Amino acid sequence: MPLASKIDRNRRMMADFVAGHSLEQLGADHALTLLRVLAVLTDEKNRRGVSTDPFYRSLRRA
Repeated sequence: MPLASKIDRNRRMMADFVAGHSLEQLGADHALTLLRVLAVLTDEKNRRGVSTDPFYRSLRRA
């Protein structure tokens, strides 16, 4: 899986989680284990807090 598609997948997973999807549902939707889902969401949460990437900066301003 190319890096860009993983980035998009991770961002979608975080958006779905914020929208109320369960961890189990996210794992099933993306064929990932619960531990991997937790790792992705933790990483996305950290990125949203500190990343200088324009995508994350715009989220912090919203």
